[in-house]
Amino acid sequence: MASTSFSTYGYKCTRACTSLLLLWLAMCSYSFAHQTKVDTLIVTNSKAWKPFSYISQDGEPKGILIDFWREYAERNHVRVEFLLLDWEESLRAVKEGRADVHAGLIYSEARDKYLDFGAVIMPIQTKLYVNKDMLAVDIKGVLTGEVELPIGLVKGSYEAEFVRANYPRASLVEYLNNDAMIRAAVEKNILYFVADLQVANFHMATTPDAGMFVPTLNLYSKDLRIATGQHSSIPVTKISHDFEKIIDSDKERILNRWSLVKTVYPIYLLPIAIFIMVIATLYHIFALKRMVTLRTKQLTLANQQLLELTLTDPLTKLYNRRHLIERLATLSSLQKNVTVMVFDIDDFKSINDKYGHLIGDQAIVAVADTAKSLTDERITLARIGGEEFALVTASLSEKEAETLAKAICSCVYDRPVLLNGQAIHVSVSLGCAYYREFKGIINLHEADQLMYCGKMNGKNCAMFKVIDKSKVEPLLRQVP
Repeated sequence: MASTSFSTYGYKCTRACTSLLLLWLAMCSYSFAHQTKVDTLIVTNSKAWKPFSYISQDGEPKGILIDFWREYAERNHVRVEFLLLDWEESLRAVKEGRADVHAGLIYSEARDKYLDFGAVIMPIQTKLYVNKDMLAVDIKGVLTGEVELPIGLVKGSYEAEFVRANYPRASLVEYLNNDAMIRAAVEKNILYFVADLQVANFHMATTPDAGMFVPTLNLYSKDLRIATGQHSSIPVTKISHDFEKIIDSDKERILNRWSLVKTVYPIYLLPIAIFIMVIATLYHIFALKRMVTLRTKQLTLANQQLLELTLTDPLTKLYNRRHLIERLATLSSLQKNVTVMVFDIDDFKSINDKYGHLIGDQAIVAVADTAKSLTDERITLARIGGEEFALVTASLSEKEAETLAKAICSCVYDRPVLLNGQAIHVSVSLGCAYYREFKGIINLHEADQLMYCGKMNGKNCAMFKVIDKSKVEPLLRQVP
């Protein structure tokens, strides 16, 4: 009897222990699954919005916003998965809960009905682009509908919403994404389209015949913001707070990386080359090697010429005025200390009159080389016209900015320029405006005025001024 009782008791204990073990395993499994869900953030955006977000030829997500969110994942120790779709479908993905957060979009009242908007990521400018053959046509007539020429837009985009609200009579045609719209423009299916400045510049530098379009009307400047839907696993306030962990230097590094156009080679080039090498004779191998070398040199030369046309000044090899203005607009979003310098060569007209314009060009190049030797990759140095130069950066302290300004003046004068066989001392007058934690869009005006103060004070000097203001004036110098 005792033996039977003991056996029954042991059996019950075994069952109880087994049940507790299974319950513990189930709770651990649920906890792990829940933790995995929270730690994985589904981020959506457009699959063809170059250079902000797009799918590359090898199927990988790339772009400025993609790099921002990868930096976010690294800083906050979370896993980010990208869901890149057509623009309208990306909005629907957040609304329906297939994605937790939209990588970046512009606020509107219509979107605010189903999205919660958070922190600002970066500003963008949007313009109306026109085929060069249509410049003689009155643009106002196209926008008011008096001239029935369709304007290309991306379906579901903010620019489509903006144009419909402000130009309701304009003839419009919508495309699923920016790539489809630009392709239609190149094929002359449309002669007008609306696009962001960065998007248009990217396609003009990488797409054949895209340069036939020019910007004619600035429509708006807005901020790209984070946005979540009601089904998001993390509230937008938490994501915005965590996004601030991306420091300004990392943002600037990412933006600088995308300021240059990347060359993408066709995926079929390597297989074709391998096939030819396998079936060819020794003579054909040497011939192929020679041909590849020649083509590579031609491609390198073409890329260098493209880079010079889009970003650099052909005489000095510095950045050009267009790139400097775009860089100024980008720095406006960082809200940190910004240094702006403007300087030009003193008495440059007398150099041209005495030695000729070719010698004058040599003086410009010499000053550019001296200034470039005093800067690094954190500083954007540009020739903005004639003998005039400018630089901008958000990486210098007040003392460092003043020291650099004085160094440029002194080094230019201390390095004689060989002009027509004579060593000539060339000087510059420089104005340096230091904006202390500004808000708004910066300009060149203050630095320009300081430069002219230097000329009135005897030339060959640097005038430095700290500017404290919550909002500066709009840009006074636009891209020609």
